[in-house]
Amino acid sequence: MRAEVWLTLAPNEARCIPTPAYHEGMTLPHRQCAASLILDSAGRALLVQQNYGGRRWSAPGGVVDSGETPMQAAQREAQEEVGVEIRITGIVGLYLLQGGGWPDVLSHIFQAEIVRGIVHVVDPEEIAAVEWCRPTPVLLPMTHDVEAGLSDLWAGRTGVVRTVERRGIMEPFTLS
Repeated sequence: MRAEVWLTLAPNEARCIPTPAYHEGMTLPHRQCAASLILDSAGRALLVQQNYGGRRWSAPGGVVDSGETPMQAAQREAQEEVGVEIRITGIVGLYLLQGGGWPDVLSHIFQAEIVRGIVHVVDPEEIAAVEWCRPTPVLLPMTHDVEAGLSDLWAGRTGVVRTVERRGIMEPFTLS
């Protein structure tokens, strides 16, 4: 059976994309996260440096809570982490994160723009810094899903569905 996700990007506009579950023998993981590659008018992406674990650079994002959609999670996380209201403008990709000593996680990476607010660190215990990033140089270390998403976005690819292998053993971190 082919699994699909319908995304409503604007009134009267919906796109259907296959999820990784489409691949034979693959099931969706119980854990899902969502992040937004927020772009400015110069084409730079907003990245945040986590203030926990390996202090990796990532896009504003986090775990999809029970009862919310990935798009709602991405919008909520942008508000909670960098204090801005965003509009989702598209989906960069769905990335099935595997390996690294962690459970599989399905990561939804969206493209977005700021609708309201000024970028700032809302909670310094969670986020250490924010930076607007161009394709090179890339801020490292970076989360594997956002690294893949940035690579795809800057190469002009959207609607990507692929598996991303985590490199090395990731530091322990509890996902709810």
